[in-house]
Amino acid sequence: MERPKRKAGRPREQSVAETQSTLLRITSDTDRILAQQAKKLKMSKGKYASAAIAYFAENGLDPTKAAAQSFAHVTKTVAQEARSIRVQNVDIGNRLIAIIRTFEKSLYGFMQQQQGGSLNYLEQIESGILRHQVALETNYLMPLVEMLVQTNVEANTGRTIGEHTNLAVTRKNDSDWAALNKAFNEDRDQKVVVKMREFIKNHNVPVPTLAPKPAVPAVPPKAPVAPAAAMPEADSTPK
Repeated sequence: MERPKRKAGRPREQSVAETQSTLLRITSDTDRILAQQAKKLKMSKGKYASAAIAYFAENGLDPTKAAAQSFAHVTKTVAQEARSIRVQNVDIGNRLIAIIRTFEKSLYGFMQQQQGGSLNYLEQIESGILRHQVALETNYLMPLVEMLVQTNVEANTGRTIGEHTNLAVTRKNDSDWAALNKAFNEDRDQKVVVKMREFIKNHNVPVPTLAPKPAVPAVPPKAPVAPAAAMPEADSTPK
C-alpha cells in the first residue's frame, strides 16, 4: 500500500501553526534593542521575539518585574560581598594587631634583657673602678702623703735647727732670724718654680684628641626634569 503524497506548496518541517503570525506593537526603543540582539545572534527579529515571549510565558515569569528582581538580587549579592569583605578586613586587622602586640611584647622583653645586662655590666665596671681607687688610695697615696708630711716636718725642724746653729756660729742676734728666714723662703719659692717648670717640660701629659668625624656624604644631584612633550596644535582650517 503506497503512502499518501504531501502537497507540493508546503515545506515538510513547518506546521500550520508555525506559518501563522500575529502583529504586535512595540516601542521604538524595544525595537532598536531587538534589532541589535537579533543581528548579534544572526536571526530574524520575529524569531528572537517569539523565543523571548515563549521563554517568559512557559516559565511563568513577569517581564515587568524581572528587572527589579534582578536589581534586588544584585543589590543583595553586593551587600553580602561587602559584609564578607568587612568581616575579612576586621579579621585581618585583628591578626595584624595581634602580631604587632606579640612583636612589641617580645621586643620589650628583649630590650629589658639588654638593659639589665648593660646595667649589670656598667655596675661591675663601676665597682671595679671604685675598688681600684680605694686600693690605690689605701696602699699608695696615703703612705705617700704621710711620707711627704713627715719629710716636710723633718725638713722644717732641720731648717730651724740649722738656722739657729748658723746664728750661734756667726754670733748674730736672734732678731736677725726673721729676715734670714724670709730670704730662705724666697729662694726656696724661686727654686720650686724653676723645678716645676722643668718637670712639666720633661713630663708632658698627652692630651686626648677627638677622633675625626666622618665626612658627610654629598647629596646626589637631582635628576633633570625632562621637559613636557609639546602637544600638537589643532589645525583650525577645516578639512
